[in-house]
Amino acid sequence: MKKIIYSLSMLCGVFAFSQSKVLTINNYSQFKLEGRLMAANSAPTITNPVVYAAPNAPYGVYTVPPFLTDIEYKTLSTSGYSILPIDTWYVTDPTYGGSYAFNNPVMDTVSSMVEWGRFDFVAKDNAGNPVDGFAMGEPFTGAVYYTLGTHSEADWFTIGDYTYLQVYDYP
Repeated sequence: MKKIIYSLSMLCGVFAFSQSKVLTINNYSQFKLEGRLMAANSAPTITNPVVYAAPNAPYGVYTVPPFLTDIEYKTLSTSGYSILPIDTWYVTDPTYGGSYAFNNPVMDTVSSMVEWGRFDFVAKDNAGNPVDGFAMGEPFTGAVYYTLGTHSEADWFTIGDYTYLQVYDYP
């Protein structure tokens, strides 16, 4: 009986601290967004992983094309099934450090330790020229919830079980 209670307690603990929000990205702008998408723990320590999205094909860095909306990432371990798939994640951690396919069992474990944290990106025009740069996300990562650039604006917010990143043309 003690083992059953202990197992249930551990399971509840994993879910209490697991990736609980769906990240939804809406790029309503004419710009391509290129940068680093990151998930982390809100109480960063040396033993908590930080996870970065690998480049998505056919791009050299994680990229959101112009006018692409409703991109949803439920967890790291299901990100390969999104309309903008992330097939590989880079994990920085003494225990789990390395590069993993999204469906590797390690990603389930890492997903239980992190939340969506930040997207550092540059908005680029059709010619590939950078027009604005942003660090959007949770303040514990050093990012901000809203920024107004010269040609675009971005916001990051959470409503219920969804965290949103939205980018718009400005003005």
